[in-house]
Amino acid sequence: MLYYHSIMTEQKNINQNERRNVDTFKLAVHRTELANRRTLMAYVRTTIALVAGSIALTKLVEDQWLNVVGWGLLPIAVISLLIGIDDYHRVKKSINEEKQDGGL
Repeated sequence: MLYYHSIMTEQKNINQNERRNVDTFKLAVHRTELANRRTLMAYVRTTIALVAGSIALTKLVEDQWLNVVGWGLLPIAVISLLIGIDDYHRVKKSINEEKQDGGL
């Protein structure tokens, strides 16, 4: 009877450890997904700041050189946004592949 009890206790511990590993994996995936979204939002914030700076330089400053710099910021803002979107989708694809490999 004692032997049966020790086997059942050991099996219960193994099941709990497996469940903890799955829960830990799920939490790690969730944290990674949230970090990926935060990174995309950082790219969007950068784009907004570049556009705002461009508008400020083209509309508020009379210097011709700063006007050119302001117009030059617009393509940089668009490139920044495109890089952010591309990065987001690449990482999201990688996360989804990892989820499938991990059994989620």
